[in-house]
Amino acid sequence: MEILATRNDVVTAAGAELVLVLRLPDIGTHSSRDLAALADALREAAQDLVPGVSTHTVLSPTPIPLIIDLPARDVLLDGRRVLLSHSEFEILAYLVRNPRTVVSRAVLRDLGTGVREVDSRGRNVDVHVSRIRTKLQQFGSIISTVRGSGYRFDPHPAVHITELLTRRCA
Repeated sequence: MEILATRNDVVTAAGAELVLVLRLPDIGTHSSRDLAALADALREAAQDLVPGVSTHTVLSPTPIPLIIDLPARDVLLDGRRVLLSHSEFEILAYLVRNPRTVVSRAVLRDLGTGVREVDSRGRNVDVHVSRIRTKLQQFGSIISTVRGSGYRFDPHPAVHITELLTRRCA
């Protein structure tokens, strides 16, 4: 069993949301009774750790189609690892961390190497984005081109973003 801890883009004082995704291995079958018992145990553990916490359980019969795991620098498409170059991952991660925000080619150009590339028109960025879209297959459209401005990440319900959780003490 693999456990991924994730958080939403916005954590407010009014109430943070924690999403826990469990991917069960394909060894045998899991009865609905076993899965319900697992969900109950996790719910009880959450109640013990954070009294008054509200929980919601959703069982998906299929894996999440696209997982972008930022801390692990990993992308999984239908359970298979997508191999991205360093620059491709840096561009994707920057866009994902800034959803619905247009990011200029100039900003993206400096991400991978830390050195401005010779091509001042940003064609290298265009090539990297094209490769990312190709590798993401049916999810390539989560990166939109904003003509004359740059690129934007458009969140999709079938795309799950995993970010590093930080624990703060009062």
